[in-house]
Amino acid sequence: MTRQPDILCIGSVLWDIIGRTDLAVALGDDRPGRISRVPGGVALNIAMTLRRFDLWPSLISVVGNDPAGRDLVAACAGLGLDCTGLVIDADLPTDTYMAIEAEGRLIAALADAHSLEAAGARILAPLADGRLGSAAAPGRGQWRSMAT
Repeated sequence: MTRQPDILCIGSVLWDIIGRTDLAVALGDDRPGRISRVPGGVALNIAMTLRRFDLWPSLISVVGNDPAGRDLVAACAGLGLDCTGLVIDADLPTDTYMAIEAEGRLIAALADAHSLEAAGARILAPLADGRLGSAAAPGRGQWRSMAT
């Protein structure tokens, strides 16, 4: 029996590319630092936090059927997140957020995050087809209320 999720996290699932340096950075500067690629996006960040509280979140989003997307799905699954609600789309790239940080502050950021918007309502297919519940039986009785 497949475990049903406790909560759905609907929204962006992407790679965060973060460049960091402890040095000051001015326009046009070239500085040494570290660059990391970590799973990110609002829905994914929330899902990772919920998992730390022993909840079982399911991701509802889109990633590309590209190396970045396959790596991201593997990373999410490795974090214990349910990825069955992800749309894997061969025609869309995996979204990316890129930031430059210097001396602990954000200097600049760019979000190449158009796939979620392009996918539109297709990301809700797991709700419509019953994989993650239906209007008659949301979560098949397994949902926990997060309301206060």
